[in-house]
Amino acid sequence: MKKISMFLITVGMAFTVACSGGKSEDERYVYEGDKIVDEVTGDEFYMEEDDVITVKHADGTTEKLAIDETPFYESALSEEYIQSLEARYFERKESLLAEKKEKLKEARRSRYAEFSDDELLERFRQAHKDGLDMTRQMDMMAELVERDIVSDEEAPDLLEIDPKMMDLEIELEEPIEEVEN
Repeated sequence: MKKISMFLITVGMAFTVACSGGKSEDERYVYEGDKIVDEVTGDEFYMEEDDVITVKHADGTTEKLAIDETPFYESALSEEYIQSLEARYFERKESLLAEKKEKLKEARRSRYAEFSDDELLERFRQAHKDGLDMTRQMDMMAELVERDIVSDEEAPDLLEIDPKMMDLEIELEEPIEEVEN
């Protein structure tokens, strides 16, 4: 019985080594651009969220793991890779945020393109007087600030709100209702 148990343990260890190709952890997990690839299984590890690693398995399935649940966590390459993944993730996040902000500005610019600076300021004043939805007022104010008609410091006063409540990166859903003069 002891011989069979010892044989099974030996075979199991040999199988594990054979499956891993005899590679050390540093050789098995290879950093490729913005991902870590398991050279043995083909699994790919991406950081798409704060402190979460998405694993794309070779069969196409995915799962999410906490960083400390990854097989290479606390290995020699772990810290370097995690820092690199985090840096790239934050770069992508900032890039997407900047892109979104620019699209918001473009949409706002096109919404008010037909109005001169004075006309837009008058439309804002009328909208404020009429109590138009605050997001619409902030949208107009954002364009006025963008055009340098109103300063960042003047905007809260004209909107009659606390400066902490200012959000000039408003995303409006169409259609835009007209402000009557």
